[in-house]
Amino acid sequence: MPLTVFVLVLFSAGLHVLWNAFVKACRDKVSFVWLVCVGGTAVASVVFVVGRVFWPGALSWEVVGWAALSGLCEAGYIIPLFMAYDRTDLSVVYPLSRGVAPLLTLALGGVLLGDVVGLEHGLAVLVVVAGVAAVSWSAWLSAPHRHTLMGVALAVWAGGLIAGYHLIDRHAMTLEAAPSPVEYMFFMHAFLVFFVSLWLVVGRARRKRALSEWRVNKRGVCLVSVISVASYLLIVIALQYGNVTLITVGRNVGIVLSTFAGGLFLKEAVSWRRVVGAVLITLGVAALVVLGG
Repeated sequence: MPLTVFVLVLFSAGLHVLWNAFVKACRDKVSFVWLVCVGGTAVASVVFVVGRVFWPGALSWEVVGWAALSGLCEAGYIIPLFMAYDRTDLSVVYPLSRGVAPLLTLALGGVLLGDVVGLEHGLAVLVVVAGVAAVSWSAWLSAPHRHTLMGVALAVWAGGLIAGYHLIDRHAMTLEAAPSPVEYMFFMHAFLVFFVSLWLVVGRARRKRALSEWRVNKRGVCLVSVISVASYLLIVIALQYGNVTLITVGRNVGIVLSTFAGGLFLKEAVSWRRVVGAVLITLGVAALVVLGG
């Protein structure tokens, strides 16, 4: 992985863990997810206008179509992710959801996008996956009950959709007439809020709760609206230049950060198995950086 791409991924991972910690700590996950999607789209619209004036990219119906598909995958990821946080720890959900994605991009990236991974890179990916497995297994052992089982299932589902939108966004960023990352991000986010709003509207109980988190957590909603957009914009930029599997794997450095964030700030148990897993993830990602593009 080129160093410049890794730096983008590293900063993105830090921001991503930060906003996930806010999600875990909020009171009403349904209200929070919708408010953050709306707020994020408002932030992205401002960035879109600025980008359109100073750094316009190529826009076409094809670009909008890929952005719509990405927004659908994002909605299919973010809703079960927030539901998973209602059922189990950050240090369970985060490693599982992030760890499933590289396996799918590794399997599909070469076939669909031509993003082939060499043997040495593949071994580094497997080291990261082993670390993810160690962290996830440790988390499961600490809470092996039915409530956690549902959280695990939702996290795995979210991981599959993470792979989906990474593959879609990588394709969009490598079109012959490629869009500007900030403009693409706006369209993707607009479709995300559309699909999440549909999910909210069809559930009567959810509709009644739509604004509940705003009344008690305005600061958290505003912060995550900005941080979440900034976090993924860095990844969209990285996807212009880097292999989709390596970027997806590189984002797993966030698992290391989430493990320690869960232990230090959310008072979650962090066993030696999780520490070993975090070390393996760090070594694997470091190997990808050393191996380069």
